[in-house]
Amino acid sequence: MVQKRASGFLFIVTEENHSCIIRLNGGQVQEVLFRMMRNDEAVQRLAMVASAKLRFQSGDSPASAKSALSESSMQWLLGGFEQDLAARRLPTPTPAASPVRVDRRVRDAIEQAAVNYLGPIAGMLCDEAFETLSTPQQVVAQLATNLNSPEEARRFIEDARKALDALR
Repeated sequence: MVQKRASGFLFIVTEENHSCIIRLNGGQVQEVLFRMMRNDEAVQRLAMVASAKLRFQSGDSPASAKSALSESSMQWLLGGFEQDLAARRLPTPTPAASPVRVDRRVRDAIEQAAVNYLGPIAGMLCDEAFETLSTPQQVVAQLATNLNSPEEARRFIEDARKALDALR
């Protein structure tokens, strides 16, 4: 994305369903947010992640005069992490249980409710949850853990329940 001078948001979701957002403008990293931390602190925490999925959403991103990242954080983001991963001895993952097939309408209803609370990263979080969980209720509960407050989680669960009830 940097080499292509892309602008937009790189959404990252860890195996533990923690999300990270990296904001790019013209190929320049403007901001990194991960687990309630920003920039260098977020990159340091991100460096502890063994594996994750990512998705890039192009679009306009407000430009900052200068990135708030230190040189070492910028170097890690631009390829240093590959050396870190090669140096780690990661355990062989155990195969996950086969995901249960869920009606496309159910998936879409949950994802639409999630978009209202989680924004554009909702699609990736939903995909991850549906790959590893068995029931729509489990998926909704897992997605709710990504919200900022218990009240927001309660509202999301209620909205998802209403959306699912409307399908019946």
